[in-house]
Amino acid sequence: MLAAAALAAPKKADLEFIATAERAVEIARTRGKLILLTVLVDNSASNRAVVDQVFRSKEFRKIAGEFVLLYANKDDDHGKVRRKNKQGQDEERCADCPSLFCTQHMFLANSYARSFYPGATARTPIHFVLDAEENKVHEIKNGTHKDGFDPVPVARVVEEMKKLLKKHGRGLTEPQFKQMEAWLVDARAAKARKNTALELKALTKVVRLSKEVEGVKRAKERLRELEQAAAARLDLVDALIEKEQWEAALDAYDVVMRDYPGTLSAASAKKARAKFAKRKEVKRILKAKKLYEAAMKLKNAGKADRARTRLEKCARVYGDTSYGKKALAALGSGSGSGG
Repeated sequence: MLAAAALAAPKKADLEFIATAERAVEIARTRGKLILLTVLVDNSASNRAVVDQVFRSKEFRKIAGEFVLLYANKDDDHGKVRRKNKQGQDEERCADCPSLFCTQHMFLANSYARSFYPGATARTPIHFVLDAEENKVHEIKNGTHKDGFDPVPVARVVEEMKKLLKKHGRGLTEPQFKQMEAWLVDARAAKARKNTALELKALTKVVRLSKEVEGVKRAKERLRELEQAAAARLDLVDALIEKEQWEAALDAYDVVMRDYPGTLSAASAKKARAKFAKRKEVKRILKAKKLYEAAMKLKNAGKADRARTRLEKCARVYGDTSYGKKALAALGSGSGSGG
């Protein structure tokens, strides 16, 4: 009768139970979810109520996806169902949890789950709630270890799960997790190309998920490294200013703002550069830069005569700056002639 009832169980609403403790912990760690480990010692009528009443209830199924589900049952006499695998082949699965083979939940009961209940003779069921480090944070039970346990009513199971969810917070959905992974890939690619601006942009998107999962922790660690690198770059500016290397100091400010956007150092560089730009020596350099860049813009637009006029002025008035020297070189190469 159990087998017949199992064969008639709905296929579309199968809960996703995880086959191994290692995989469950990985999901909990990377998605920020709690693990719900349900343990049965035998398939007595009272224990069967966990599967027949809790697992089959609509209320439980609505919240179950917020947890990583593990099922530990040392028996396999509760019937089988047939499900197709990824290759489209039929397989005989566990009737209680069609995402599993019975050998998998039996292994969990005989090894992993033993550490969470007193012994194989303990009367269960118990729902253990674990965190990503496999610490037991809660038990949903009805009874004591000494006297044994009875099934916990569905309403109470769901109520306690909701309380835990409210306290712990929701984990990442699969779409959110995949998006986070994509951003991390973008960050690694940008790092390989030494494009810190793009890397920072991708990492910032990751940490905005506001969930302390593994990927977010890695992103925060890398952001700290980049912040330190930006600060080190910014520290060099003072030495350049002290040596009156005005152009080098300007370039250093610009590098921090360009390569490390969004960092504290970039914000500091922007503020400091604005103050620095008011110095007489720096104003002169900025005027030379503006004149040179305007000339090159005209040249690229095919307006050679107007470009030459500006290059000549830049070379004459600001010849001691790098932009004056560039203007002179451009004139010497004929960059401002023609058209």
